[in-house]
Amino acid sequence: MKKIFLLSTLLLTMSITVMGAVKKTKLRVLYVGGHSNLETFATDYDKAENERSIKERTASFEQFLGEYFTTVKVVMADDYNYKMSYDYDVTVLDGQPKPLEQQQTVMDGQRFVKRIEAKYFPDDFDRPVITMAELGERVGRRLGLKTDWYCLCLDQWALGMRTSHPIFKGPYRVKMTLVDRPTPEGAKEFAPMVGETLPETTKMWRVNTKGYMTDNGFLIGMVSRPWGFEDSPEAEWISSGNCQKSIDAMALGRHGSFFHWGFAAAPMDMTDEAKPLLANAIVYISKFAGQHVIARKLSEGIATRIEAKESAYRVTRKCWEEYKTSIEQFNAQTKQLSDSLKAAKAAGKEIGRQMAMYLQWQPQPIPTADEWIRQQAGPLYEKFGNDEAAYAKYYEENTPYFYGSFNSYGLQLDEDAKSLGIPNNDKRLLDKAISLWESGQDAEKGRRLLERYTLLRYETAKQYRDWYNRYQNKLFFTESGGWLWMVNTQDKNVPGNDYSVLKYNELPEQKTPEISGTTNRDNPVLISGVVNDLPNGDKELVIRVKMHNGFHIYGFVSDQDPYIATTFDIQTEGNYQKVGDLQIPSFKNLGTTGTTIYEGDVMFRQRLKGSGKGKVTCTVNYQTCDEHACLPPRDVELSFDLK
Repeated sequence: MKKIFLLSTLLLTMSITVMGAVKKTKLRVLYVGGHSNLETFATDYDKAENERSIKERTASFEQFLGEYFTTVKVVMADDYNYKMSYDYDVTVLDGQPKPLEQQQTVMDGQRFVKRIEAKYFPDDFDRPVITMAELGERVGRRLGLKTDWYCLCLDQWALGMRTSHPIFKGPYRVKMTLVDRPTPEGAKEFAPMVGETLPETTKMWRVNTKGYMTDNGFLIGMVSRPWGFEDSPEAEWISSGNCQKSIDAMALGRHGSFFHWGFAAAPMDMTDEAKPLLANAIVYISKFAGQHVIARKLSEGIATRIEAKESAYRVTRKCWEEYKTSIEQFNAQTKQLSDSLKAAKAAGKEIGRQMAMYLQWQPQPIPTADEWIRQQAGPLYEKFGNDEAAYAKYYEENTPYFYGSFNSYGLQLDEDAKSLGIPNNDKRLLDKAISLWESGQDAEKGRRLLERYTLLRYETAKQYRDWYNRYQNKLFFTESGGWLWMVNTQDKNVPGNDYSVLKYNELPEQKTPEISGTTNRDNPVLISGVVNDLPNGDKELVIRVKMHNGFHIYGFVSDQDPYIATTFDIQTEGNYQKVGDLQIPSFKNLGTTGTTIYEGDVMFRQRLKGSGKGKVTCTVNYQTCDEHACLPPRDVELSFDLK
């Protein structure tokens, strides 16, 4: 009887094991480790503990992947090269690899111009990859992935899930226990800016058993900007999560062959309900082998059309009142913290390096309503003042004609599109632009529009017409991808999808104005100029002034001195305008009155913004003197064509 009982128990145990086992999917999965379970970004952490956590996290992923997939290979990020991914069906990227090209910071003297991000994958990379937490941004920025760094603030819970998406359907069953939880405060604060009101509670699904809000020092997840995420056919928004940003901030999503899993926990700290979802995501992304990114978000700061709603809201008194309340609360809370730290330090307690900065804290000033609106409105304030209705009307009427740029923040109004009455996301605008060029009615306007909204740089209207006729049924408009009309195809050689024409990640050659001739006492000043293309897409007018030894021209002239200050009258034509003030070289003081002078060989720089054909003219008015006498003032005019 005892033997029968033991045999029955053994058979029951075996039955439970078989019934509980996961049927493995036939996939080759490469896991790239390097993350720990500790948050190391801009925080103090124990390096030895971090190393232990990396090993623990790596082992957790290896065990998890081994339960669901037939082949699993583990490498550390320092040993990974993108070519390894071609030997596997899916790569799970959980550590930051060594870059193929290092990050570059482009400077103009002491002035920051732009940052060219590190490169981890070639532009034509098309292997399926799961990126964990913030790695979607770190390795994807140079590629132009839409998985940008909106906020490193994602915690344990998913919300707003599209449960009809395939990853919720299989191959592994996903059970979802939804819980009513308080709607995130950040989401409630953002909602009025886009005309929305959120409920006090939101249904959420727990993905991780740990999170940075409840477990001090735990790894933080990342959400990406939702605006424009799905404005190209190769991108999918799947789920948001509990974070400090908008209610639809993207926590789960796909762009090309990359899947962003924004939640930070390893399988060891995931719920049993969520683990099958991660396995399903790996199976799902494997189906996109050979697919590449079409619309590239080369700048995370590019504006999308929703910013028109935000801008209209910012210039309201209601927005100012909300801002005022938030600053008052922040000041009160920070004062309380500062006072407590001062008391602790006075008592001889150690407060730590990070907390020490609060000892010097000063209350943040609060602008008046008028100051706030003036600041938010910018140049429009001179036109509309405090008239909220006028701002609302302006943004509503012009929303179809706004556009953004990789090279600047904010929206610009396209007067060309507005003059035609055709929104820029209506492909009739392309047809009309080509017609303007073909007919000669306004060829320049037509060409400006075509170069503004496509990646084509054809020399004839016929070339644009042939392209449009061939691809018009496959065209789509992307805002996050550069406010461009592109072709929906995985053909890498199709005209109109090549971002290299923008030279966004290239450093243009910077020319120095050449001086013809030699200075002497009879001709002590020579002036020349050149226009350079800047890496961010702007242009820069450079004026070079070379003076004979012993001679000078004037910068600022005190009212106590009789000299004539040097002036630069810069006029632009076409779709160009000056940006910022004239950048001046180093100068010397002349005496004690405050008058300044320039000597030797100096450069003056003026930034320009615009597109298409245009012209810039600079008239330099100056007076030359040496220590004995001054020459009569002179004018020199320089003119340059822009394109």
